[in-house]
Amino acid sequence: MMQAFMLLGDLSTEQGDELSDEAVEYKERIAFATMRASIPNWQPPKNWNELTNKQKIDRLDKLQSV
Repeated sequence: MMQAFMLLGDLSTEQGDELSDEAVEYKERIAFATMRASIPNWQPPKNWNELTNKQKIDRLDKLQSV
């Protein structure tokens, strides 16, 4: 399900806005909610807020491909 929702987010994101805060936050919400539902007490990486949007998207895309 996570992959489907992330794909919908990709389709609704305009070209050139892939690294926008809104696009990253959308994927982040889906991925983090999925992780919390699957793994009790799951927490985001400690340095997550220090990463650039490009780094965040790269990591979220890796999760999507799994």
